[in-house]
Amino acid sequence: MQIGGSSRTFGLYIVATPIGNLKDISARAIETLKIVDCVLCEDTRVTAKLLQNIGVQAKLAVYNDHNASSVIPNIVKQLEVGISYALLSDAGMPLVSDPGYKLVNACIENGISYTVIPGACAVVSALALSGLPSDRFMFVGFADSSKFQELVKIDATLIFFEAPGRVVKTIADMAERFSNRTVAVVREITKMYEEVVCGNFPEVLRHFEDNPPRGEFVLLLSPPTKDDAEKLLDLSPLVEELADKVSLRDLSTALAKYSGLSRNVVYKFLLKNAEKLDNPVNGGASNA
Repeated sequence: MQIGGSSRTFGLYIVATPIGNLKDISARAIETLKIVDCVLCEDTRVTAKLLQNIGVQAKLAVYNDHNASSVIPNIVKQLEVGISYALLSDAGMPLVSDPGYKLVNACIENGISYTVIPGACAVVSALALSGLPSDRFMFVGFADSSKFQELVKIDATLIFFEAPGRVVKTIADMAERFSNRTVAVVREITKMYEEVVCGNFPEVLRHFEDNPPRGEFVLLLSPPTKDDAEKLLDLSPLVEELADKVSLRDLSTALAKYSGLSRNVVYKFLLKNAEKLDNPVNGGASNA
């Protein structure tokens, strides 16, 4: 079997589906769904509607959290004799907060070829809409307040799924644990009522107290903000490396440019924390 111009034959196709707007399904995804022998899905009713919308008829089989372990052995046997499968989630990219990884691992263990048909993903789409730093982020899954404490010090944008009935309580719980972060709430991505609400916790809480949450939600927290001392302490390896090579004045100037803080703040910090930073300051205080 040949898909999308590929010269390889695959047994399993991991196919992304729309997260709201049905027009987001790719031509390659439609082509794949037309020719595989069977489509694995979380809910046959949801997938049947999608297939009907794109004009595809296919054999459907249920694959979800409840039956994954019991059906994988039979799926592997069929893949080994040349039967092809497409793996779908109800919406978005399979394997993101669903048990698809178990089937992929079974393919790896049994030498079965597989590939991905990329497309919509709520995690990445919400990150793009939030305006929060995207150079380093962590998807945490569904929000669990009992695990917030272990996330407090993670220097990255944190991304959570949440049910509408729990949004207000979860944001209130986050406000207690993540007071040095800002929050973005993204709902109904790609749909008619798509909305992005960003700000500090009190502002966002007021919005959803006044506007009861409806739809599908992604909550995002910015990386933690740092005060001046924390920013400079992060630079302590650089301070230790340069302290005996440049004057205190030059070191203050360099760190001010690097950190975005004022030279005066840096200079006073270096004087106050010279011993803590193992910084002899090169006798440079007189040059300030």
